[in-house]
Amino acid sequence: MRRTALAFGTCLLVACACGETPPKEPRVLALGTWRGSALFRGARLDLRLQFERDGGVLRATMSSPDLLLLDQPLDSVQSAGKTVRFVTPDDHPLRFEGAVDGDSLRGTAVPPAVPGILDPGLGTQRVRFALGRVPAPAAPPYSTRGVRIAAGGIRLAGTLFVPPPDSGPHAGIVILQGSSSNLRREYAFYADHFARAGLVVLTFDKRGNGESTGDYGTASYDVLADDAAAAVEFLRARPEADPRRVGVWGLSQGAFIAPLVAARVPALAFIVAVSAPCMPVGESAAYQDSVRLVSSGFDASVVLQAVSLDRRLLEWLRTGRASNDLNALLAESAAAPWRRASSLPARLPSGSALEGWYWRGRTFDPAPAWRAVHAPVLAVYGAADELVPARSSVRLVENALHRGGNRDATVRLFPAANHVIRRLPLVAGGRWDWPRAAPGYMDLVTAWVLDHTR
Repeated sequence: MRRTALAFGTCLLVACACGETPPKEPRVLALGTWRGSALFRGARLDLRLQFERDGGVLRATMSSPDLLLLDQPLDSVQSAGKTVRFVTPDDHPLRFEGAVDGDSLRGTAVPPAVPGILDPGLGTQRVRFALGRVPAPAAPPYSTRGVRIAAGGIRLAGTLFVPPPDSGPHAGIVILQGSSSNLRREYAFYADHFARAGLVVLTFDKRGNGESTGDYGTASYDVLADDAAAAVEFLRARPEADPRRVGVWGLSQGAFIAPLVAARVPALAFIVAVSAPCMPVGESAAYQDSVRLVSSGFDASVVLQAVSLDRRLLEWLRTGRASNDLNALLAESAAAPWRRASSLPARLPSGSALEGWYWRGRTFDPAPAWRAVHAPVLAVYGAADELVPARSSVRLVENALHRGGNRDATVRLFPAANHVIRRLPLVAGGRWDWPRAAPGYMDLVTAWVLDHTR
């Protein structure tokens, strides 16, 4: 039961006056580091859990290199006696419940249906966890330091990962985030990976997120590209980095703005673009809605209706015409069961958010920006991308780079892989497996970056 600060202070004074000591916090048996595996349908996934107290609050993280995760925070972490509970922070979360028995932590989770990974109707099948207590992981072979980056009147909070020797200079890479994963901690796996490969790495909280100031929702793509360019120039000016060998790795939105960053930083050494839509975002939104509605079980007529509205919305954002007709159609569909499974609004957006990246940004076509890129480019896609029409984007980005005369462009499409280049077992076929990183993905990126920064 929670107490107010005043009540707690009164109780503490009474306890001291009586010669008593305040009660100790209950012992948490799960504290520490655990290593083991999760087992489902005969497939084993190695993972590590870390439990610690933070200001009296129990927190936990999960790491699994196969899933491209490092120290990913878990939600709803609870420990009472031997019982431990937590939830993975996903659109389709796993809800774990288990128990500590000495140096053993075992439990289960009911897996949800996930398109491409698990079909509905799994019955009583459960994921089984078995972990043992282990020493805390050794310190990584690089140092980290917090930094602040000035960007257009705001401050971006960042972290610098510096491999030995700290004096440098090293080749460098700036991590550019996707549209919904805006915190530097969510890219810890990539930062750790590139730092271990010998690069100095800069990650940052996107404006209006984490410890960064500013407003993300009203920012245009130009503003976000300005922020990213400021981060690149910040790294290029650091003594730890060689300014001639600094590039970017971007995922989704980060890859989408990468050519805009190249226009702002002519000395940019390279671009790694992962799942970059090479078409107006409004077209990608129509594709996303079609995938979501099909996976939610809606029929072709509903999908066609939603896609038609997506395209009419895109046309309205471009021209401003026929708003009354479109508003009436959106209002008519607002109560339809399928509407919440789509990205369509209940009414036309307005106000300051309308001019931001999410709405007005749907009209931006990145193809001309890609034609102007002459820095080396590695563009990576998953053939089963649920957010970007991958095959169309491959064709468009290759065409744009070729027409612009880029002489060092590599484009790869990984079979059965999704937006973050994890292989989907139901798409791949064969024996079921966890959605691990597509075979060869990280090896390709690492070798390509090192080859272009020697």
